[in-house]
Amino acid sequence: MGGRLARVFRTFNVESRARREISKEKPTPAPRHPTSRLDALTDHPEIQQEIYRKDDRLLTLLKDVYVESRDPPARVKDGGGECLPRKQEEKRLTKLGQLQELDIKKVSKGKISIVEALTLLNNHKLHPEIWTAEKIAAEYSLELKEVNSLLEFFIPFSLQEFPKETRKAIKPT
Repeated sequence: MGGRLARVFRTFNVESRARREISKEKPTPAPRHPTSRLDALTDHPEIQQEIYRKDDRLLTLLKDVYVESRDPPARVKDGGGECLPRKQEEKRLTKLGQLQELDIKKVSKGKISIVEALTLLNNHKLHPEIWTAEKIAAEYSLELKEVNSLLEFFIPFSLQEFPKETRKAIKPT
């Protein structure tokens, strides 16, 4: 309701108020300071002569000035090695999966791709005596501690069927 009331007052007699504002005399701008005018120099030729005149005393003083600039010696900031360039990461070729064109070709050492992770987890699950943590660490350039954690906490999907006796029977009511 307040919006409707405000709109009524806003739109009341708009045309006559607009005509009244337009017909008012425009205020005259404030006068400018005389030194801010550019044509003041053209009115006084003696000022222009003073500007362009060479002063020999000032020129000799200027010739005596000799500026020698030296950069301070460069210091390496001790930021914990953050500003120093990093060495190139060593990369290794991946064991390609079924999608040879779409698979990742190179992976940094110490990392594995998704396809490799699933493959090594499945191999370890099927043949744990052959695919030990040490062999996986050597094969994929990983740390043994990380491989042990990977084998412990990441288990590939397995399908488990429960016997029918353990299922609860729904009794009709």
